Amino acid sequence: MLAEMGIPFEVLHLASKQGGYVTRAQLVDIGMSTPAIDRRVATRDFTVVAPALYQVIPSSDHVDLMRGALLALPGAVVSHESAAHLLAFPQLPKLRPTVTVASRTTHVFPGVLVRRCDDLAPTHQTTVQGLRATNVVRTAFDLGGVLNIDEFDSIAEALLLGGRMKVRHLDRITSELARRGKPGAVASRSFVEARSGGPLDATVLERRGRGVLASGGLPVPVAQYPIPWDDGRRFDDAYPDFMFAIEWDSRSWHSQQAAMDADRARDREAAIHGWIVVRFTWRDVTTHPAAIAATVSSLLKSRRPAS
Repeated sequence: MLAEMGIPFEVLHLASKQGGYVTRAQLVDIGMSTPAIDRRVATRDFTVVAPALYQVIPSSDHVDLMRGALLALPGAVVSHESAAHLLAFPQLPKLRPTVTVASRTTHVFPGVLVRRCDDLAPTHQTTVQGLRATNVVRTAFDLGGVLNIDEFDSIAEALLLGGRMKVRHLDRITSELARRGKPGAVASRSFVEARSGGPLDATVLERRGRGVLASGGLPVPVAQYPIPWDDGRRFDDAYPDFMFAIEWDSRSWHSQQAAMDADRARDREAAIHGWIVVRFTWRDVTTHPAAIAATVSSLLKSRRPAS
């Protein structure tokens, strides 16, 4: 149909490589006069989508939309949800066409959310299908600023499991970018801390966990309570009269995965002896403290003191 309109082949060929878009300067370069361009605009052969940018070939494809946005916006980079889709993340957020530009510029493009920042370094970028985009780690960090914590954790964890990202890479970019109010910093730091546990972190987590219980007005548990049926082992915290124990799980993410079956076996053993064990992670303590207090309170109310 476009050929029947008499649009020059050179214009169609160029537009086909750019998501259906061409700039006024490009049209002039291939020999179209400005009056000829204006006539095409007047007859709606060319649709004006931005200053000096025209859509010649209609398309609803996301990648084509990104090609047009990058053509229209100087220095723009595909980012956030768009970058996740372009990079084929193993677990995708809902698509929201997005690009990022330098913070001192103000631009708009139809159908595209234009974000601004001043810390998008060349090392944070890659090229996918000929488009400038944030790389896997920078995209993950940015998603932490626009998704809820559960969505972010699911995506970041899928990237780890798929070998697309390492904890140390997210830690590095978080340290590089994190500042007060920086979108993505809180979610990324929480994710990294929850998967980088060790003996020192265990002590910190237990202390913070007990602080959550105290803030919730709950009784003080017995710390490091000896497990009655397992000599040499202890619960992190316990309410012995209620046969109720708490484990503050501070192990690294990889260790946590490897020990999951053992944890469940120990919990079943506790149940055989009439005890209940609940486990809380670093993420629980740092992002859902009220839920911890509510859970412990409900369990204490539901269990009768042992005779």
